[in-house]
Amino acid sequence: MSDPADSRGPGQRQMSPEEKAAFEGRISDLGEKLGKVKAQRATDAQAELDAQMRGRGMAYGMRMAAELVSAVIVGGLIGYALDWLLGTKPWLFLLFFVLGFAAGVLNVMRAYERMQKEFKAKTDGRIGNSVPDDED
Repeated sequence: MSDPADSRGPGQRQMSPEEKAAFEGRISDLGEKLGKVKAQRATDAQAELDAQMRGRGMAYGMRMAAELVSAVIVGGLIGYALDWLLGTKPWLFLLFFVLGFAAGVLNVMRAYERMQKEFKAKTDGRIGNSVPDDED
């Protein structure tokens, strides 16, 4: 039977120990470079997700504030209009002002719960967890 080393194709030969060491060194360097690139890509992706979440959080905050203010204003206007029509000043205004405030708070709580679910889904539940500092 033929020797497995002899069954190589034309132009192929066995590597010397120096060539083999140099080849393994290049593979090791390539592995390190590939690891650095993968780590950089993961860091960039995390930074992009963080920026997106911050922007989305600001948008939710502005929306919640607008919903609260608009609910109070609408409640107050409805109460004022009913007071003007029925001549019961200021009782219906006060009643609907309080109802508008309650509706606004309820809307804000619902929006907050929706936002928490969305953020938890995007961050795999890592919201509010402490992160080790670089100095630790």
